[in-house]
Amino acid sequence: MTSLYIDSPAELLALLPRMRAAPWVALDTEFMRERTFFPQLCLLQVAGPDYVACIDPLRLDSLEPLFEGLLDPHIVKVLHAAHQDLEVIHHACGRLPAPVFDTQVAAALLGAGEQIGYAALVQDLLGVTLDKSQSRTDWARRPLHPAQIAYAADDVRYLREVFARQQAELARRGRSDWLTEDCAALVDPARYTEEP
Repeated sequence: MTSLYIDSPAELLALLPRMRAAPWVALDTEFMRERTFFPQLCLLQVAGPDYVACIDPLRLDSLEPLFEGLLDPHIVKVLHAAHQDLEVIHHACGRLPAPVFDTQVAAALLGAGEQIGYAALVQDLLGVTLDKSQSRTDWARRPLHPAQIAYAADDVRYLREVFARQQAELARRGRSDWLTEDCAALVDPARYTEEP
C-alpha cells in the first residue's frame, strides 16, 4: 500500500471520509521541541484499513477539518506511547482525541514489559524490522525526502496490525476493560495543561 502525502486543503478534505469510514484510526505525530517551550507539530500520520497518509501541517493553513475527524468519539484512536502525541495534539487544537488505544499500554497488559518501544513491538508481533535511520530528522525542515515520509508512514502502517492482534488477545484474556481504564487516564486534559 502506498502512502499519501497530504499538503493541500483539497487532499485533506478528500481523506476525511475515508478516515471516518472505519471504527478506528492509527495515529502518530512528528514534532520538534528542542528550541521551543511547546512542541511544534511538523507531521501527522494516520492510517485506516485501506490507506496510510502523512499530513503536512506546515503546508496547510488549517488542520481544523482533520481535528474534527480525530475528535469523533465514535472512532478509536490507536497510538503507541500516546502521551507525547496527545500533548502535541492538545497544544495544536486545545482538545484531546478520545477514546484512545495505546499499544504500549496494551503490550504491558499482555506481558511485554512496561516501556516496549514501537520498533521492538513490531518486530516481536509481526517479524518486521523497521528502518530507524530517520529518527533524528529535523521534521520542521522542508522539503521532506521520500525516505523521511516512508519512515513516518511506517509508524502507522504497522500500528494497524499491532492493534488488531492486541485487541483480540486482550479480549481473549478478559483484559479489555483494564486497557480502557488505563487509556481513559491518558485523555485527561489536566495532564497536558502547561503553565509557562
